[in-house]
Amino acid sequence: MVLEPTASHTATKQRESRPGSMTVALPTIHLENMGKYIDETLWRRALCKPDWYLILADDFKRLEKLAEQQKNNPDHKVIKGEAYSLVEEALRIGTIPRAPSGENLDKQRKPIDTIVIHHTKNRPGMTLGRLNAMQLLRIYGMYYANPTDKLELQFKGQAVWSGHFYNGEQVFWGYHWLVRENGELEHILDDKYIGWHAGNWDINTRSVAICIDDDLSNREPNNVVIGSIAKLLRDQYLTVNPRNIVGHCDVNKKTECPGRLFHESWRQKLLNKIV
Repeated sequence: MVLEPTASHTATKQRESRPGSMTVALPTIHLENMGKYIDETLWRRALCKPDWYLILADDFKRLEKLAEQQKNNPDHKVIKGEAYSLVEEALRIGTIPRAPSGENLDKQRKPIDTIVIHHTKNRPGMTLGRLNAMQLLRIYGMYYANPTDKLELQFKGQAVWSGHFYNGEQVFWGYHWLVRENGELEHILDDKYIGWHAGNWDINTRSVAICIDDDLSNREPNNVVIGSIAKLLRDQYLTVNPRNIVGHCDVNKKTECPGRLFHESWRQKLLNKIV
């Protein structure tokens, strides 16, 4: 089953239309256990400001470093989880400023010739609200704090703008498709948008990102998921050369995404089902 965006929900603005706050199936955030790894007051105050990412960038890098040091600890995801929960809450209630307009980077979109497979590296059941918060913080926020393109240095200090909309709301996730554990496909980013997902802008401009809602660090996706992705590729991206169906790890050597077994076993299973 493929879920496409509907035309409902109120409009928001950021990257191409308008700003606002996410209204897509966001859960209630329980904050009673917050504050073990972050200064909650600092984060809440910062998230009300347009340049929140400048205030919080160093602290988030500290959290990333600590989480990496504790990666063998079953609870290591809690370390960054506190920050993600506060960003998710700020998006849900609309306190985080978003630009009403911005530069249209999607004008650099090229014909699609590459498919990049990802995994969330989290337990199945990732909500769109959580995904939105995570990628706003670690992708858009960190880039706005330190733009690498000289033509984009003016982004620094401004409210973030993606220009990407889902159900009328501005969103910040970089994946075009999300694949659930039961094989359900959600088209969460229109293919006309450049997804910020690969850590490689050239690849971003000409690729579609498919993300599996699971942690595949040390295992394969189930056969239903593999079959669902294969059908999607047959139905919508048959012109993409099979050699260009790659993992995130193939275009960004800093990651093992979508897991160490991608090349050992299940990439070939996927390719076999496409033909």
